[in-house]
Amino acid sequence: MIPDLIRKQIRQGEGVNTEFMSDARQPEAIAKTVCAFLNTRGGTVFCGVNVHGEVVGIEGAPDTIHSLHAYLLDSITPKALFTVNVDDEDGTSVLSIEVPEGKDRPYVVAGSVYVREGGRTRMADAVRLRDMVQFQAVAAERWERRPSMAMEENDLDFDEVQRTAQQAKVSGRFVFAADGDAIAILHALAVYTTKGFTQAADVLFAKNPALRHPQTRVRVTRFASDKEGDAYLDDRLLQGPLVKVFEQAFDMLSQHVHWEATFQPGALRRTDLPEYPFEALREGLVNAFAHRDYSGFSGGVAVGVYSDRIEIWNSGHFPEGLKPGDLNKNHPSLPTNPDIAHVFHLRGLMERIGRGGQLIINACRDHGLPPPRWADRPTGVTLTIFGRRGRPAALWAANPRQQAMLLQIGCGDLIRPGDYHQRFASEVSDRQARRDPS
Repeated sequence: MIPDLIRKQIRQGEGVNTEFMSDARQPEAIAKTVCAFLNTRGGTVFCGVNVHGEVVGIEGAPDTIHSLHAYLLDSITPKALFTVNVDDEDGTSVLSIEVPEGKDRPYVVAGSVYVREGGRTRMADAVRLRDMVQFQAVAAERWERRPSMAMEENDLDFDEVQRTAQQAKVSGRFVFAADGDAIAILHALAVYTTKGFTQAADVLFAKNPALRHPQTRVRVTRFASDKEGDAYLDDRLLQGPLVKVFEQAFDMLSQHVHWEATFQPGALRRTDLPEYPFEALREGLVNAFAHRDYSGFSGGVAVGVYSDRIEIWNSGHFPEGLKPGDLNKNHPSLPTNPDIAHVFHLRGLMERIGRGGQLIINACRDHGLPPPRWADRPTGVTLTIFGRRGRPAALWAANPRQQAMLLQIGCGDLIRPGDYHQRFASEVSDRQARRDPS
């Protein structure tokens, strides 16, 4: 099924962040547009959508996705983070390439640099190219790309490196030329350079990166009530290679999720549903690992499981210009740690770059839960996912029409009185709908 968020972006038409192509038979043109998105503000290429925004589909999508992904990886330098996905509905397939804004500009295809202007891809002129090179020259090297001064080869968890290569190969997301050579694999992932291991290599593939980076430890706590500071039922501090710690944290989180048994009217069998949608919990945890600030020793990731909600905190911040209310809309993807995010993607833990917020919001809505909340404070970002017992007081005080609206609109969304009447209050008069307090 083609997700609503994809349909919504297609309906908005082509623009600086969106390109339509009727098919995927021109990989060179697709590579130029992906390169342009990397060099500008990110975006999405849709294959199987014509210039009028009509979904026409592509043939042979499963084979196309692997060949196109491999072509883009080989043709664009330096190596970049992007995702290629196929959505299918009634036999019609749409292929989407989702590209975040690149952090290692300029990116090059076939010896040329491309940028995005309006809804067009064009070759960068001398002035634009000079600006990119100068900006890159003065930009501070991001934490994950800095050399890990204390990591040595005997610190490496070779099994974790091999698992990454194997999972990438099975998923078709990447095939390493020397999949038996750990150092060659790390070099292909841009986490091993002429200066040695990078910080990203350390936190991703060292046996115990917490020896050098104590902030990589993750705390998962199950509280006895809905108040922080009360007695807790479980409290663990996890450490090790980043993906292993993520898997341990998610397994622990899953164990604390209650299951609810319900009987639908007229049904003979009960339906068991988890209290929280696992896809929302997984995506929230992935985002915390991939987008947090790793540079400070006081940073980290912490998960609190309460009787009425789950809170996931990380020591990062929203990118400049992006607010929590923007997460329910199409917005530029600005990954804080693209090298770390790339490994999570290869391991099958990140499906769509830049869509995590929308996925969490939609999963909570489909599960019948209140909208999740993000809070960006000086100490970091906290995502709160409410259970059925954790509905905000304002929701209970609202009438049924308002409750329906609050459960469906996203954080920061605005709704006009006429739309409210049509979508949620059609059974009452326009005057009564306008009387409902906002």
